[in-house]
Amino acid sequence: RAFPEAGAMGATATFGRVLFAFVFIASALNKLSSLAEGGEMLDSASPRLAVARRALARKVGIDPLFFAGDGSLVLVATLMELAGAALFVADFALGAKLLMLFILLVTPIMHPFWAAYPDAHTERAVDMIMFFKNASLFGALLVYLEMKPTLEAMKPKSKRR
Repeated sequence: RAFPEAGAMGATATFGRVLFAFVFIASALNKLSSLAEGGEMLDSASPRLAVARRALARKVGIDPLFFAGDGSLVLVATLMELAGAALFVADFALGAKLLMLFILLVTPIMHPFWAAYPDAHTERAVDMIMFFKNASLFGALLVYLEMKPTLEAMKPKSKRR
């Protein structure tokens, strides 16, 4: 046989998806906890969201997110992250797509390593590492989406009677 038993491959793939999604699940649960306790996480997110809002306003003439406060934006992004991770663990392509959207929206706002960092070399280094880590995760999700149809086609068809 060219391929291992489907059951073994399925269990290994499921375990891999759980490990991959763990970083998103843990992060989302931490953010939800922080928001529930008064939003300490918002203290770090709000300045970066303000920069993003100003940049968007310069491009389109108004703040397109005028209707949503920072807490609401963080909550929506966090729920997208959590839903995407849960769906990814369950092997739904939609989960991978939600995680990709989350990464595309959040990474440049929260990890702008190219921005000016007055006397904050460590913070810049951490943002650069986080930015490229997220780029790597995005790449892994692309591979998953590319391989999923091929793996689905390799699964043995159930016999109908």
